[in-house]
Amino acid sequence: MLASLTNIFTRSTSPSVLLVIGKFGATIHVLHLLPENGTIERFSLTTPSSTTTFRHRGAREQAREQIGTVTLHVGDGETANSFLDDVETRIRTLWNDSLSSSPAQLQTGSVEATQLVQDVLQPAALDAIHEREKRDRSMRATQTYPVFVVYIIRSSAGRSLTELTSFP
Repeated sequence: MLASLTNIFTRSTSPSVLLVIGKFGATIHVLHLLPENGTIERFSLTTPSSTTTFRHRGAREQAREQIGTVTLHVGDGETANSFLDDVETRIRTLWNDSLSSSPAQLQTGSVEATQLVQDVLQPAALDAIHEREKRDRSMRATQTYPVFVVYIIRSSAGRSLTELTSFP
């Protein structure tokens, strides 16, 4: 009886993953990959310096890992968004390859967040970072940003984070 009462009051949660460019406590650029359907959302937030974890309207950070740094040639017009454009293109290719090799996941619509990071998100981000490392240094301004993978829990599957514009 107690177990069934506990289930009534326990909120269901859905794990997901973010790729974050920038330092927390400043403006961050976010790519959110929804594991249930492969939707990619992108947005930017200015986070207060007092914020230590990502929390947004039902989405809460569970873990964060810095996977590298990226140097952008901002003096030549390169932005965090152009970097994320490159990562998104790579994600779409890897996502399609991953699902074609695992048709059962495609049918059930379930891909675990950790598998998504290992198979799709992290390889796409690291490939885009390494490609930029090979370029000649710009004679104009450059800016280096940390790149994080942030595991989050959302209050429900398919929940969009693009509507969210600030931290509570």
